[in-house]
Amino acid sequence: MPVIFQRINQDHALQAATIIVKAYVEPPWNEEWTFDRAAARMGELSTTPGWLGVGALEDGRLYGFAIGLPHTSASGRGLYIPEIAVLPSHQARGIGKQLLKLLEAEARNAGFSSAWLLSQGQGAAAGYYKASGYEQAARLRVYSKSLQ
Repeated sequence: MPVIFQRINQDHALQAATIIVKAYVEPPWNEEWTFDRAAARMGELSTTPGWLGVGALEDGRLYGFAIGLPHTSASGRGLYIPEIAVLPSHQARGIGKQLLKLLEAEARNAGFSSAWLLSQGQGAAAGYYKASGYEQAARLRVYSKSLQ
């Protein structure tokens, strides 16, 4: 059965949580997500006002997804893309690329003028985003601090 790309809703959040657990344990991320934390993450994202979600489904099962959140700034109404993930068994098939294109199209239709995301600066992820037309910001850096 072919993969169908479509908008997703909050009901897909638990399936997306499973994708986070399975996809992010792999290189280059090497992150150990628990299902509960991934489900909480998807709950946070899918209840944000104005969120956009798209997914790749086959036989009603979610194999990949991309989420966008509104982010208005001095330069206009932008879309922040906090999550995009595809199950490892379905990677390297163009699913991520199609998800990103669909999310961008949905964002354009909703009146967003730009999109941005955070990712690794080197490696396959960086190459993927560059090939999709994204550019690394020259002036910005991510700053973080432990609160524990």
